[in-house]
Amino acid sequence: MTTRAWTFVIDEDDRIVQVGDEDPRGMAPFLGHQVWDYLPKGQAIFGPHFDRARATGSEVETIVYYSGATVSVRIVPAGRSLVVYATRQTEVDVRTLGTLYSSLMTIERELAARAPAPPDRRAHGSRQALP
Repeated sequence: MTTRAWTFVIDEDDRIVQVGDEDPRGMAPFLGHQVWDYLPKGQAIFGPHFDRARATGSEVETIVYYSGATVSVRIVPAGRSLVVYATRQTEVDVRTLGTLYSSLMTIERELAARAPAPPDRRAHGSRQALP
């Protein structure tokens, strides 16, 4: 299991405005760019959690599956910005069939243990939520 943690701050437009010291070469080139440049296709995975933190003004903690691993994410509103603490946890291990199975079972447990997403309020008595 490889554990890697990083911290960054994004503004109200999802631009990276500060990065933590733990990974100076990784995110530093993306300062001033949207976080989605650093996390390709991450908007669909992380975006709703960022939106919830902004909408409620409360800290949000979750575990997501992104780029071959589970990532524990804590999002803390700070004025108009969000401070994001992310820790890459269990990665898919394809060395052998046994390690693949073991890593997938661990990932399944980690994702099952996360807090359920809040209900979509549009779905209650509204046809807007229907496709």
